[in-house]
Amino acid sequence: MVEMLYAFSIFLVIASFFPLSFKYLFQNEQFEARNKILEWHVFVQQLKKEVRLSDAMYIFNDRILLWKDGQSIQFDKHGTNIRRRVDEKGHEIVFQQVETVRFEEIKDGFRMTVNDLFQQQHNASFISFLDLEEDDDPE
Repeated sequence: MVEMLYAFSIFLVIASFFPLSFKYLFQNEQFEARNKILEWHVFVQQLKKEVRLSDAMYIFNDRILLWKDGQSIQFDKHGTNIRRRVDEKGHEIVFQQVETVRFEEIKDGFRMTVNDLFQQQHNASFISFLDLEEDDDPE
């Protein structure tokens, strides 16, 4: 009987360490942060393609509006996501876990700065072949 109580107490001591070790065994914040970088690169490539194929582009501080084949394509922050909407309809999530997003106009394009929930800052510049400067109009 004493041996059984002794073995059971050792089992309880060992079992009490399992919840503490779960935090370290299943810690995936670093994996998610690395995964976020890959997701960022995919998003940037998709947006560059949209910009390249667009007919017109309007940049605001919190969103960008592209015109392509008579349709408006809008990218903006919605909650903690960046979404893509076509003709003010739909809700396609293109980048997740976003804290802030900012678009700023630069010569022949725009720069996008995104801070994610992992305290990482992502920057990308998008250059368009459209003439954004109205002063350069030859007419």
